[in-house]
Amino acid sequence: MLSVVQSRIQFPRSRARLDGWHLLLYPQPMKTTPRTRKLEELNWMEFKRLVPKQTDAVLLPVGTVEAHGVTGLGTDNQIPQSICARIAGNVNALIAPPVHYGITKSLLPYPGSVTVLPDTFENYVLEVAAGLSDAGFRKIVFMNGHGGNTNALKDISARLYREKKAYSMVLDWWALCAEEVKKVYGHVGGHGGTDETAMVQVDHPADVRKQDYSKDLAFMVQPGLAATPFPGSIMLYKQGEGYPDFDPAKAEQLMKVVCTKVEQTILDVFRRWSRIR
Repeated sequence: MLSVVQSRIQFPRSRARLDGWHLLLYPQPMKTTPRTRKLEELNWMEFKRLVPKQTDAVLLPVGTVEAHGVTGLGTDNQIPQSICARIAGNVNALIAPPVHYGITKSLLPYPGSVTVLPDTFENYVLEVAAGLSDAGFRKIVFMNGHGGNTNALKDISARLYREKKAYSMVLDWWALCAEEVKKVYGHVGGHGGTDETAMVQVDHPADVRKQDYSKDLAFMVQPGLAATPFPGSIMLYKQGEGYPDFDPAKAEQLMKVVCTKVEQTILDVFRRWSRIR
């Protein structure tokens, strides 16, 4: 038997009114745009509302501190952070605080360069990523800015799934976007050369010290030659190509096409992952 209160309820008859009645009785969580994509700027209550309900993806910038021609020693940290800042909203991800120190090898003797041991790097980054997984992230993107980190990051990615069942990808932006560099500049890039100098120039123009530049800073990578220190802080991979350009318009263009390529790649991988989980 209906109670007096229940008997007096006038239930809506139309579908539209029924939907409104359902929402009144069963409020749905409100989806909001995060005020910031940087994890470190959120408080714990904001984080709880966002992860994993509204996003379970995080971008983790990884780099190192080493010589790069006339750009800053933190070039490999600055570029991944610039990319992450531009794409985080479109891939619906938060940005974790970066890992600034990586595995520096042949450029370590240059003043200001810093390294950590490969085992130290792998163990530390794995624990960071595992912590992000425990916090609710199921998709982790290692936005890598330094080739010396690549192999260790691949191992970390494999271990992360085995130990945490988290999906992850290692993204070396310069390798992924080699064709984009050719489209903008007509030739390949180089370490501390065309592509890296341009990417730094967009967000950190004061750190590109053109007045210190000379072609003698560059040296060609050659099969059969391994030297520490490497004979040039700008590494060229093709004869006559890869020197810094310093054109701000081209730099802006490169940043745009690189971010587009990176964004599209991440979204495609995310889409394909959704078929598996």
